[in-house]
Amino acid sequence: MRGKLIDALALPTLPLLWFQGRRVVRKMPRLSPAGGPPHGLVDGHGAPLRVLAFGESTAVGVGVDTLDQAVVGRFAHALHKRSGRAVAWEAAGLSGATVRDGHLNVLPELAHGPRDIVLLLFGANDTLARRSAQDYAGDLAELIAALRERAGGAPILLSSVPPLHTFPALPRPLSTYLGARARWLDDAAANLALPGVHYAPVNIRMEPALFAHDGYHPSPVGYRIWGEILADAAVRHGLVAVPGQAPGAQSQQVTE
Repeated sequence: MRGKLIDALALPTLPLLWFQGRRVVRKMPRLSPAGGPPHGLVDGHGAPLRVLAFGESTAVGVGVDTLDQAVVGRFAHALHKRSGRAVAWEAAGLSGATVRDGHLNVLPELAHGPRDIVLLLFGANDTLARRSAQDYAGDLAELIAALRERAGGAPILLSSVPPLHTFPALPRPLSTYLGARARWLDDAAANLALPGVHYAPVNIRMEPALFAHDGYHPSPVGYRIWGEILADAAVRHGLVAVPGQAPGAQSQQVTE
């Protein structure tokens, strides 16, 4: 019902939404995934924590030059800063991918082997594809089950759906419509009750400095803050031990 209500409220503006969508596609700069190898190591103590980032364009660092500047690299550095541990990170993703695309086209190329933490970074393209919240949740559940077969029983940190209503590249009322659909999918992600899956809300003030020059993907600053928030969530959910902090204690998180 919620999706039908969102679409019904948008119906009077449908021609304008269509026009704005076509114009955004024509005018938006095409940014490439980050360069360099899809893996890296942050030096530290002990056996490295094995981190996999899996998802859409943000998983492969669209908007920055190297993956060390992207969310996976910033997450790894933030985990090291909090725990002192070495962190070995890898990235697997596809620009423009929905969850279903990631399952069908990215997962088969992923090497088998245990990981310690898996970041799932999806939602923007499922919003653009007008997937329902029910389908989004179902696709996530199927992907997670398949990931377990390749990455073992690693805990999964599911980042919230990007808040499309804040993206500078999207004009109103298109941004309002897509933002409503993104929040609908995000609510489904937040309520995805699966063992070992931890939802990580990213509640920050979305300022222009957080976006790349396309007004759609994160900038280096945006990725850094996102990685820090996800690292705080990993600590909060007990996915990594922090010296001097009692198990389950919450770390500070950047919020509005």
